[in-house]
Amino acid sequence: MKRDKKLIAVIAFMCISILPMAIALHSALTLQTPGTTLFVDPPLILRQTLVVGERFSVNISVTDVADLKNYEFKLSFNTAMLDVVGIMLLPDENLPVGNWWVSDPLGIIWINATYDGASITTSSPVALANIQFKTMNRGQGALHLYDTALSDSLGNSIPHTTEDGWVEILLHDVAIVSVVPSTTETYTGYIVNVTVVAKNNGDVTENFTVKVYHNNTMFGTFDVENLASGANTTIMFPWNTSDVLAGNVYELKAEATSVPYETNLANNVLINDTIKVKIIGDVNGDNRVDLDDWIAYDAAWGTHEGDPSWNPQADISADGIVDNADGVLIAQNYRNTA
Repeated sequence: MKRDKKLIAVIAFMCISILPMAIALHSALTLQTPGTTLFVDPPLILRQTLVVGERFSVNISVTDVADLKNYEFKLSFNTAMLDVVGIMLLPDENLPVGNWWVSDPLGIIWINATYDGASITTSSPVALANIQFKTMNRGQGALHLYDTALSDSLGNSIPHTTEDGWVEILLHDVAIVSVVPSTTETYTGYIVNVTVVAKNNGDVTENFTVKVYHNNTMFGTFDVENLASGANTTIMFPWNTSDVLAGNVYELKAEATSVPYETNLANNVLINDTIKVKIIGDVNGDNRVDLDDWIAYDAAWGTHEGDPSWNPQADISADGIVDNADGVLIAQNYRNTA
């Protein structure tokens, strides 16, 4: 019984002794937030137009950190596209003291800084360094953080993750360069083939959709995939004119949907040419079938495409020859009006 009491007393003493250490350890772990992140801010720098010598800057920032006393990192950049023109350690009120070097040939920045003033504890982003670049050439590339280290006032390493940035100085520009119908006059219910040429005027391969309209009614779409820089693609859209009223003129329009980061949208839409959709037998397009159409038909009778007197509008049956079949259609629709 006495041995049991002694054992209980020993256990109690050990718990009392260990408890402060456990509390201290828990507090330390709580302060060093697992979500500490070192990151490039802003994460994305985009330019559509190259202006040689244009300046921009990024911050190397930290968030969700406790008792940050020292940091070190390397940042790689596309040295063919960018040049480093300035580095500033932040924040001023914490009196950062540090060293850095820049290798333009390798495209590497190294910074090591210690705070003579108060360490940094924050749950929101705080900028540790500001790096200013100037643009030299078109291109794209990461601002890659690596060989990073964060430590507290006791020299303990602070676990953290990193998030890179991205810089892109590239033109994104797709355009419609032509819209050509197979004819400018047709009969209701006939097929008109509309040929559209789209071009990639930008610097990178693009994916987009081409849409075609008569007036504001869409009658076709086509997905353009992996169109290389400087290349064009030709797409033919069949339009069945049964969906419109005869006797009217319809405007043709093609549109290329915008691609990411595209700023010049003026050339994405092209309105080009009109088509007159006529009633059957209206050879001369005056919205009625009458003697004038007989006269036009008679003048082209017996001709094929390429003949001096060939009139494609007199070939109402669209069989490649003006013959009796076309005359029958005029007779069947005689005196009709649109």
